[in-house]
Amino acid sequence: MNGPKVAVIGAGSYFFGKPVIWNMVKSEILSGGTLVLVDTNPDTLKVMMELAQRAIDATGSATRVIGATKRREVLRDCDFVVLSFSARNTWYRGVDTRIAQKYGITMCSSDTIGPGGIFRAMREIPEVLAICSDVEELCPEAWVINFINPTSVLGIALMRYAPKIKSFALCDGNHMPRYIQRYMRLAGILKEEETPTPEMFKDFHFKIAGVNHCTFMTECSYKGEDRFHAIKTSLTRNAEQERLEGPSLKAKPRLNYEYALQLMEIYGAYPTAVSHAKEYVPFFQGYGVMPNSPEPLIPFDAHIRAVEMAEAWEKTKKYSSGETPIEEFLDIYGSDHATDIIESMWGNLGKQFFINSPNRGAVINMPDDAFLELKCNIDMVKGPQPISFGQMPRGLLGLQMQVLDSHELAAEAAVTCNYKILLRAMMTDPLINNIGDAKMIMNELLEIEKDILPAEWYK
Repeated sequence: MNGPKVAVIGAGSYFFGKPVIWNMVKSEILSGGTLVLVDTNPDTLKVMMELAQRAIDATGSATRVIGATKRREVLRDCDFVVLSFSARNTWYRGVDTRIAQKYGITMCSSDTIGPGGIFRAMREIPEVLAICSDVEELCPEAWVINFINPTSVLGIALMRYAPKIKSFALCDGNHMPRYIQRYMRLAGILKEEETPTPEMFKDFHFKIAGVNHCTFMTECSYKGEDRFHAIKTSLTRNAEQERLEGPSLKAKPRLNYEYALQLMEIYGAYPTAVSHAKEYVPFFQGYGVMPNSPEPLIPFDAHIRAVEMAEAWEKTKKYSSGETPIEEFLDIYGSDHATDIIESMWGNLGKQFFINSPNRGAVINMPDDAFLELKCNIDMVKGPQPISFGQMPRGLLGLQMQVLDSHELAAEAAVTCNYKILLRAMMTDPLINNIGDAKMIMNELLEIEKDILPAEWYK
């Protein structure tokens, strides 16, 4: 069987670019297909093309690689189109964080919830929908896979405003099966270096659901025994160790074990993406913080992320040029969530994955079109098919619905360029509690980001 034609829009992606090359040359199912690398920066594209060709040559893969700075030149007859682009992502997130902080809102990630999430959606959605227009014309049967934050908002935009396109959205936060092992270790089932047996996988039961970055594990058992007590024990031990060693200076990982314990106490469920989930609630914004609570959030450190990205790019260039042997690249890197799913779909492997798509009755007390991250079956014909979850527990249900409403309104604001809808999205967001502040944040960000937002906002 020939492999698929997979287009990556944003080939120089910090997270996605290198793993997709690795998987396309290492997978027997994907090898023999065509990897289409698209990046508007010709220098970035050149590096990624050279890296891909070195990987192909080193492995003897039958994969073909082609590239372009203009997507329309290479989209025709694609089977999959993966979206992984972002224009000056770190810089704009830094701007969003700084302006929100000025008005008392702290975002530790600044890419999904709060003003940062809303404005990132406004920056990304117009280009996503423009790509979908090209897909509809040039490769109408392709599956469009969104791998850009805010994952759920962009997924909602695809669902609502590009209904003819076959699409779903991803985050790497619950990438299976590797995350199953992480949860098994957290629940005291696996030792740190232990590899689970098939029988251990079979005896491990868990349920995870929610809006992307706000997903919670609501059930966890092993051989019929509840393991939430073991998760709390692990988190408590890790929190004590972090305090002894000194917490991370970076905003996203800082004191996450303590934040997770607090959220478990409130909701009776484990936040599987606590680096983000702690940003989704008003509890850690600094109002009325008690002595035994974690400290308030600290703002997203765009300068640190920029340095990390620059260092990662230097390593990529060394692999591309041959200064660092390609064998190291092939040894260090592994598969990614998107191409694992593509492999399973194309090869009809029947694997299950956590995917963001409409609920379709899986969570019985949430709407069918609620855009949720759920364990799914998936194939080339039907796409994601969510597996029954049951009820979302009270407390979490209210949080999930509020976040969804904010996301739906953010997508609508991005498409309509309507100031009133934008204000409604801001005031529905769980972090914003003052109308005047919301308006000031909106006005300042609309002015600062005028160079990237659609001209319709300024008519």
